[in-house]
Amino acid sequence: MEENRKFVRIEWPVVIKYKTIEEPSAQDQIVGKDISEGGARFIVYERLTKGTKLDFQLEVPFDPMPISAKGEVAWIKKIGDEDAKTFEVGVIFKGLSQNDQKRLKMYIENEIKERRKT
Repeated sequence: MEENRKFVRIEWPVVIKYKTIEEPSAQDQIVGKDISEGGARFIVYERLTKGTKLDFQLEVPFDPMPISAKGEVAWIKKIGDEDAKTFEVGVIFKGLSQNDQKRLKMYIENEIKERRKT
């Protein structure tokens, strides 16, 4: 199966704080599983639906300023048994400032370079 991603996706446990824009509002702070310039994948403990709009912040290591973004749930998958309330979601970034987009790209590129050194 051919990979059609526009951006390189890396496993990177960045802290993500999110809240849903629609009512009823939900929010949480979780650790992402992987990230790219175009989106992120992470675990949530509530059922979000495809298309749910989110406001979130990415807390990047060694930087006191989080990256703020808007996004949309592209897919959601239940994890665990029937009673589990754990879901994996993929979010597409829909609104990053030009500055935050550059910062995110720089962090990802630097992380890739560091991993190649080891």
